[in-house]
Amino acid sequence: MLKPLSLTAVLLAAALPARAVEWTPVLNGSIAGGQYFFQGQRGSLGGNAALTAAGMAKFSERWSVLPMLSSSYRGTKGVDDGVAAGTLFQQQMDHTASVTGIRKLEGSTWRVKPSAGYKRQFLKETRNEAWGHGLFDYEKISAGLEFENVYKEPFSLRAGLDVYRVRFPSYESLESRSGVDPFGNPLGRELASKRVLDTYNWQATVSGSRPWPFEDPKLVLSGTYALLYKDFLDQRLVQATGQFEDAGRKDFMQSLGGSVMRPIPLRVFGGDGRLDLSVGMNLSYNRSNQNTFDATFARYLDDSYSYWTVGGGPAATLSWGDQKAPAWTSASLRWTRQSYLGRLVQDEVGAYGSAKQRHDRYSFSLGYGYPLAPKLTMTFRTNILWAASNHKYQKNYAYAYRAMNYLIGVAYEY
Repeated sequence: MLKPLSLTAVLLAAALPARAVEWTPVLNGSIAGGQYFFQGQRGSLGGNAALTAAGMAKFSERWSVLPMLSSSYRGTKGVDDGVAAGTLFQQQMDHTASVTGIRKLEGSTWRVKPSAGYKRQFLKETRNEAWGHGLFDYEKISAGLEFENVYKEPFSLRAGLDVYRVRFPSYESLESRSGVDPFGNPLGRELASKRVLDTYNWQATVSGSRPWPFEDPKLVLSGTYALLYKDFLDQRLVQATGQFEDAGRKDFMQSLGGSVMRPIPLRVFGGDGRLDLSVGMNLSYNRSNQNTFDATFARYLDDSYSYWTVGGGPAATLSWGDQKAPAWTSASLRWTRQSYLGRLVQDEVGAYGSAKQRHDRYSFSLGYGYPLAPKLTMTFRTNILWAASNHKYQKNYAYAYRAMNYLIGVAYEY
């Protein structure tokens, strides 16, 4: 589990000169309670908790190391959860360990950041499901290298490469246990292998932020482009005949995002405050070579995992009071559309049409925070989601629904 972390730590330590270490600790925690609602039904009261411990170890003016440990538990389901959207009961727990080295290049504003990490996530979809045996539990082992140019604090340009493996140790499709259809022929569906969700992933990312105008900033501009290659270890391609090819599934996803933020100083309740207005947009395209054969309706769907996603929306945050511990309120509105290139719509009984599937999601969020004591803030958040789709067949999964949740709690920052 700790092999990537240990190797990185050893390499960093070997390159560091012997001297006194400056240590700056960081500790953030939160606890909250709330409920999840789906189509007029409500789940039981649940609690959320999160804890992050990190620290900056500065060995010299050029070398620093940032280790981090974080854990979280979620007993109140989020409205954006994609797995079993109609399920009222869902609990999630994850634990992450990572270490990042920071090397400042002499005579420049560039920094080199090697990193490694390990994440383990546990997911319970039913009350009688035991921790550690969830169908969608996964582990992620990662390593990366980033180059950052902080040309004008806090604005920077970044370029990085990340490599990681995602493994679902408990996932084994029901189809893989039989391996044949009722006629004794090999199953040719994409989920008929055992480890169909396990992947190797390579991602390249470039991003940047800058003030505008540069000398007298009024706006903050940010942008990101990412290219992700995903290689599925045990998911073979499906043919039009319903049988397997020898080749495996491979996905290429390109993502482009950008935002504009406008900070506005103003007076709030007789004191200094600030209103941050922003608008963001994102566009992504996933190109997959996988197809689907629907044995129930004897229908072959070519290119059923390729899709476009476009989204965007405004956000606003108003803060006032002590600058180190302000009170704040926030609101955001977002729309996202996912359009499949080869996946056809079905009506209520499952009959296929000629149109391609399209899924829309509209989300609205409100938040409020009030400082109770130094480093301790009371928080309230609520999220509302409307999902709509031209795909009417919802026997196994909900595509059109309404959901919301609320959380009330406290957050601590040290």
